[in-house]
Amino acid sequence: MARKYDEIMSHLVVTDAMRSRILEQLESAGQPIPSSRTPLLLRRTLATAACLAVVLAGISILPRITSPQPVETPSGPITVVPNLQEVSSAQALSALVGFSVSDLDALPFLVEQSTYTAYGDTLAQIRCEGDSQWALFRKSAGTEDNSGDYTAYAAQTSYDLDGLTVILKGDAEQSYVLALWTDGSYTCSLRLSQPLTAEQWDQVISANR
Repeated sequence: MARKYDEIMSHLVVTDAMRSRILEQLESAGQPIPSSRTPLLLRRTLATAACLAVVLAGISILPRITSPQPVETPSGPITVVPNLQEVSSAQALSALVGFSVSDLDALPFLVEQSTYTAYGDTLAQIRCEGDSQWALFRKSAGTEDNSGDYTAYAAQTSYDLDGLTVILKGDAEQSYVLALWTDGSYTCSLRLSQPLTAEQWDQVISANR
């Protein structure tokens, strides 16, 4: 570890301007100023302070590094929508996104809590929780997959359900955790914590079309 530290210190350059600023800050903080007759101690003091300055600079730009960035996809770049707004009801959510969104019916568990989130004015999301289970529903204009779930599921089936184009995905046949359906104008997706059969999904989708 000491060797690694010495290697880092040997490559760190402290300019005259940096030296002056660091010594001024040490003096203002009431810290003893290393004598010029102890060059090794002075070098290590300045180098340590310079390292700290680099770390603090890195922290200052961290929010920019982790902020939403354009993502390249096979169909071209897309931009993650950063404008999230949480509201208290499906009615308020509908007002934000500009299309009708309703509370979920026929879920396989009793809903105890619902969270309503608008992704700008493009996507509506409702997360329901209860009885140690959850459901994540999304609705958006168009026919694109809006689930945000890119898991390579082992099983997938697609079919027509009373005018809706339905896709079910899961880890095994007749055991599906994700459903997508569209009427050509809007697309809905629903991810469940517990799998359902295709017949059970038909009931859920029909109740929330």
